[in-house]
Amino acid sequence: MANWDKILSGFSGHLECAEGLSKNTQIAYLSDCRGFVKFILGKYPESYDNIQISTGEARAFLIFLKRNGLKQVSIGRKLDSLKRFGDYLLEIGRWKNNPFRELPYPRKEHYRAEYLSPEEAQGLLSFEFKNDFSGARDQAMLELFYGSGIRLSELVGIDLKDIRFDERIIRIFGKGGKYRIVPLGKKTADILKDYLDRRKTRIVAENLSSEAGSAVFLNKRGKRITPRSVARIVKNYLLRSSEQQRLSTHSLRHSFATHLLEAGANLRAVQQMLGHSSLKTTQKYAHTTTGRLISIYKRAHPRWEKK
Repeated sequence: MANWDKILSGFSGHLECAEGLSKNTQIAYLSDCRGFVKFILGKYPESYDNIQISTGEARAFLIFLKRNGLKQVSIGRKLDSLKRFGDYLLEIGRWKNNPFRELPYPRKEHYRAEYLSPEEAQGLLSFEFKNDFSGARDQAMLELFYGSGIRLSELVGIDLKDIRFDERIIRIFGKGGKYRIVPLGKKTADILKDYLDRRKTRIVAENLSSEAGSAVFLNKRGKRITPRSVARIVKNYLLRSSEQQRLSTHSLRHSFATHLLEAGANLRAVQQMLGHSSLKTTQKYAHTTTGRLISIYKRAHPRWEKK
């Protein structure tokens, strides 16, 4: 009888020890593989019992994902997880070939980043927040998202030691277990300081020191706030400041990058602040600046017909 749980547990250890992947990446890969195992159990029980998967069955899973509305980029990410999983099964002698290696990555869809206009961003940050702990925290989170372009997981993971007000910088623990430094604007720093003062007062008043630990952003119980809670909170504010329905915490990251590039920021500098390993990833934000480039060309190039 198949023992997929034991195999998945071994794969988890392999990802951590042999490949040195971050905890969040490990969790994502294992989730993808568990989804596949569940699909095989329901669709191909004999293959599930034998732990032998054909290329057709592997392809059937990708078709299943597409029919369930998953985007091409997400399917590609899951396929990457499964290719690694197949390589591991080869390594431990459970498979003789990796059927996932025979499948091509799906063609990437045209990417369109959802982002706020500068006016919408200004409206979001000018919101009349409640004059209490939660209001100060929410304002500080929104300021950091838009002011530094950090990811949701990165914001949740910020500790007190990561913030250096004297240098006006913040240390971010990003993808791949890498740290990077991002600047902290004066307005953002002031709002963050106000929140930290309220955080300290709340911890002392309610004796929450053991629960709070080193986490910067806390929930009402004094523990590190979860990504799901932050996403829900930010979504509520975004719905009040824009008519766009698909905005999220990542939209503030898009807004950060887009507004910097439109203002003339260097692409490589934006790449470093976003924590992208490849400049190509950052370039997806540059399409929004075409109008600005044409405007500059009109004003500056001698070959443009002057009226």
